Amino acid sequence: MPTNERKVQTSEWQSELVLARDIIGERGQLVLPRKTVLTQAQLTRLKQLGILEVWVREIDPVVAPLFNDVIVQVYEEAAICVEDLFAQASAARQLDLAGTPDVLQQFWRACKEETNFLNLILNLRTLDDYTFQHSLGVGLLSAQIGEWLGLSVEACDDLLLAGTLHDIGKSLVDQDVLLKPDRLTREEYEHIKAHTTLGYMVLRNSDVKETVALTALNHHERMDGSGYPRGLKQGEIDLYARIVAVSDVFNAMTSRRVYRDAASYYRVLDELLSDSFGALDPEVVLIFAQRMAGYFVGNVVRLTNGQSGKVVLIPQDRPMRPLLLVGEGYLDLQKHPELYIEKVLEV
Repeated sequence: MPTNERKVQTSEWQSELVLARDIIGERGQLVLPRKTVLTQAQLTRLKQLGILEVWVREIDPVVAPLFNDVIVQVYEEAAICVEDLFAQASAARQLDLAGTPDVLQQFWRACKEETNFLNLILNLRTLDDYTFQHSLGVGLLSAQIGEWLGLSVEACDDLLLAGTLHDIGKSLVDQDVLLKPDRLTREEYEHIKAHTTLGYMVLRNSDVKETVALTALNHHERMDGSGYPRGLKQGEIDLYARIVAVSDVFNAMTSRRVYRDAASYYRVLDELLSDSFGALDPEVVLIFAQRMAGYFVGNVVRLTNGQSGKVVLIPQDRPMRPLLLVGEGYLDLQKHPELYIEKVLEV
């Protein structure tokens, strides 16, 4: 054990601490990952979850905080709001959304002040457990994609809400199955798939637009008809659901879970681009990949051959095959199809 690690009680708030080890919940789910800079609100929530002590270390003084205090504050307000909505759905099968749009839009406005949107999305997950950061992350990504597609302000606000509530039906499935760290059985998977229809029911019982409710129902539908619950194809799937599908897949695949590490977002975007020929909306995926690629320059990455390099140029037509500075020379991944970016070492 490193000598700078120590245990602290979650009932005793101390500033300038970072998690030294992952916090795992009683069902095996990842609650907070190591390297999370702890806030008082997080320690309070951990105590509520019955987690009474955690392993921590002092924050390295040369490392700047990931977010400013405003984003941390509005995030915590939004996460509490989402947690309350999931509790309402579980208890009453309907939502009281009074104030929710304002809370989400305040969070969205604060996040738009960040210069690197990709870095923001990837680091949000250090602030809370997977369920609520995923909901908020998908909401943010969906609203941003809507903006990149040139949709109206009203449509982007709808996407922010629809993306945040896309998985609300998961509050009504068996939580032991939902949080199971192992591969699901066929019966368990069929049970989890019901979250789409359950979410639609909850939102139809609540004061939301039909387009928002349909997003919960249709975000697992796929362009080639391979999705669920109804096997819709192409134009049968509403635009909001097609946008949220891309956000959902990207956020899930780049999130670290108990049973797997986060995938490199280069690899995820590459897979999304390949997948868009059949399953995902190619127009949505292309604009998403091109815009996200704008944040790649300066990334330090490791390749599948073990070499490390810095991204210096992004090709517009193949954003996942950048030009790298490796040592004192350059490596063009477009000319080396056998090599892939395995891991992002520094953003």
